[in-house]
Amino acid sequence: MSRSCASSTALIFAILAGLALFLALPYAQSQVTSGTIFGQVQDPGGAVIPNATVVVQNPSVGLTRTVPTGGDGGFVVPNLPPGTYRITVDAPGFKKLEKTDIALSAADRLNAGQFTLAVGATADTVTVTADAGQIQLQANSGERSDVITGKQLNDVALNGRMILDYVKLIPGVVSTFDGSTAGTWGIGAFNINGTRANQHEYTIDGSSNVDTGDNATTHVTLNPDAVSEMKILTSNFQAEFGKAGGGQVAVTTKGGSNQWHGNGRFFHRNEGMNANGWFNNLQNPKTPIGLYRYNYVGYQVGGPIKKDKLFFFWSEEFYRQLVPVVGIDQFRVPTELERQGDFSASINGDGTPLTIYDPSTGQPFPGNKIDPSTLSAAQQSVFQQVQKLMSLYPLPNVTGAPGYNYATALSSTDPRREDVLRVDYQINEKNRFYGRWINNASNSQSPMDLQSFVHGATPDSGWLHQQGSQLERFP
Repeated sequence: MSRSCASSTALIFAILAGLALFLALPYAQSQVTSGTIFGQVQDPGGAVIPNATVVVQNPSVGLTRTVPTGGDGGFVVPNLPPGTYRITVDAPGFKKLEKTDIALSAADRLNAGQFTLAVGATADTVTVTADAGQIQLQANSGERSDVITGKQLNDVALNGRMILDYVKLIPGVVSTFDGSTAGTWGIGAFNINGTRANQHEYTIDGSSNVDTGDNATTHVTLNPDAVSEMKILTSNFQAEFGKAGGGQVAVTTKGGSNQWHGNGRFFHRNEGMNANGWFNNLQNPKTPIGLYRYNYVGYQVGGPIKKDKLFFFWSEEFYRQLVPVVGIDQFRVPTELERQGDFSASINGDGTPLTIYDPSTGQPFPGNKIDPSTLSAAQQSVFQQVQKLMSLYPLPNVTGAPGYNYATALSSTDPRREDVLRVDYQINEKNRFYGRWINNASNSQSPMDLQSFVHGATPDSGWLHQQGSQLERFP
């Protein structure tokens, strides 16, 4: 009985501990994804006003925070999600002051400035618009950072739809990152202020997105339309940004609001608008351009499930990609005469004439040409099958080259799919909760070396000949 009781107690304790940890997660993450707004309230003479009422609002998500000013006239409102805010200050004997369009970024310590209240009735309201240039000045700490907003991400048709391409625009960043193809690479392709390329931290809504197996790739990707903002902290950032000695890339996903928003998108790329490679033209003007095609299709929708309380955001994107592999592939393919059974002009890789033999007599075919009338019915059937097989290969586009007569640029397929779901719930004025799910699926396939199928690319190889009813490679 005592053992059973102890087991039950341990189970209850484990459940409570897990529940406490679960409830604590949003607060732990808010240290990275949320920001803080502070400021000071004073009268026209510059004297501070204590106990003034400060109301901070984000109408788009129904968020309202109310705090009093302290003895120094200052106020601090922490744990605010990124967004555009309105601040209203009210004190007895003074006109109400309202400041709008205060943009707060993730992990920001935003000084909203001085709020100077004019003497008058509290029923009167003075409305001003925040000076974006003054607010954006980083004069309150040694942090050096830059923010790329969701609008900036959406206004550019980014090749490859890789948001990490934008780090090239940040002062202090040296990047070799090639984001022309969507994928989970890139975090190890740039340096921030001289730190090593594998010393970055990259978070999505406060959760690390770095594959610690190599510190150079990410677990998942996000398309630009699903990103609210991307903040790059280059140096002197706050203590909560740990783990890595280099810079920090903090991405915040979009969430729903009191208004319905959505879009649909399609991005297309085709090699028909590309010039052929210099080496392709040097080798043979007929070398075709490798297939380089993108078909990106995506959509998103977000809005309120319950106004001011519960919101959702859903995004889905499909990446269909054909990307040329590096270099030119060279093969031996059947010539137009060989497809008809005429090997009179065929040579081995070493330049010696190629000889084929009549399987009935064991002697070379006259003129090195297969005469179907001399074959048995079974042999004729095999010969016809070989001709069909040859017709699957392209015709030669290179002449006079030893060992090969066809050159091309092959492409690999890299289809991907990305799903993003986020739900935000405002429990009360002081507590908010969100959950986010991201799913990536990919199936990259590179072309197999066709020399395994079309032989003749090596000096000692030849074509196929028929021996009885079997196809064999002759020396």
